[in-house]
Amino acid sequence: MIGCWREIGIAGNGTCERLPEMIHCRNCAEYSRGGRELFDRPASPELLEEWNAALAAAKERAKPGILSVVVFRLNAEWFALRTALFVEVTEQRSPHTVPFRTGATFTGLVNVNGELLLSVSLARLLGVADSGGAPPVRPRTCVVTRERERVAFPVDEVLGVRRVEEAALKPAPVTVAKSPAAHTVSLFECDGRNVGLLDEEKLFATLGRNLSW
Repeated sequence: MIGCWREIGIAGNGTCERLPEMIHCRNCAEYSRGGRELFDRPASPELLEEWNAALAAAKERAKPGILSVVVFRLNAEWFALRTALFVEVTEQRSPHTVPFRTGATFTGLVNVNGELLLSVSLARLLGVADSGGAPPVRPRTCVVTRERERVAFPVDEVLGVRRVEEAALKPAPVTVAKSPAAHTVSLFECDGRNVGLLDEEKLFATLGRNLSW
């Protein structure tokens, strides 16, 4: 029944008998089928014109020297990664522990849209797990990917996508750059906050070492 999620699912009264098993409608085949039918429908001339204008505007904004990043908070510290690495930012998911495998960095497995992903603690990996700071405002689970590696990690807050001029990036202080747990390649200011841009090469290399069993 296409559209059932609006009647008896998460957007309806929640009485669907499959909902306790599926947790969320997006994990159900009916929801996926509805999505495919939505995207497979013929596009109207108005819609095509709207998307052509949007794509043209996006190209105009993609200026050289501008870096698109997602800014997020781990305890008291703010970090950023390139937007291109992000697959999804979703509601916080609790990981399911894996016997004899779960540790400081690897926290277990999380279900994101029906896919089981490795869940890691960036706060522990970056050494900011005990940095204090404000409590979680809108905790989220971020999913990032690089060279077919896909992992999920919880954050305490997501500030959103920001475009940063590369000229505004400042080198990380020597004391930070030489820290054993440091993965910050540069710093920049965003909405009055000091944000550390993470070195994705070093970050994924460290994750690979921590996740190799």
